[in-house]
Amino acid sequence: MFKIFTFLIHLLLTHGYLALFLWSILEGEIGLMMAGWLASKNEVFSYPTVALVAISGAVIGDHLLYGLGRFFAPKAKRWLRKYEKKRVLIQRWLHKYGALLVVFERFIYGTHIPALLSLGISKFPYLKFLLFDLVGIVLWVVTFVSVGFYFGHSSIELILFVQKNILWVIFVIGFFILYKKAQE
Repeated sequence: MFKIFTFLIHLLLTHGYLALFLWSILEGEIGLMMAGWLASKNEVFSYPTVALVAISGAVIGDHLLYGLGRFFAPKAKRWLRKYEKKRVLIQRWLHKYGALLVVFERFIYGTHIPALLSLGISKFPYLKFLLFDLVGIVLWVVTFVSVGFYFGHSSIELILFVQKNILWVIFVIGFFILYKKAQE
């Protein structure tokens, strides 16, 4: 794991904002946290520029995926068939939560690409997508860059754990909420 982080930090240090931009197109919570961490040490990056570069990359990546779903729906549907459970879950969330799915899908591990393709396929209104996507991207960027900036390397390991164990995290949080309400 340490070698992976060393390599990724090397990419950021060597290629700077270009590496961060490309990373943000794909996704990149780890890249955002590392860039935030490096910005906190005044190495290569500054917080405001990291945020602007990451937002730009994420907007481009999201709109490419949305466009692929919208304009190449048959191919996108075939690709989504490989991930049938995620597709069904995302469709259920889209019907239940609507635009909130656009805001928060980035925070749910493994749903980003299927969600954006599904939104494009569903012909979710583009201007509505643009507005809610920008809100979601800004929240995402500020969250992960700030975590890296203020909590450093240990935050990266914590986020990886939370993302891979999101159902357990939700269960534990729910348990504590119910416990607290029972105490009142």
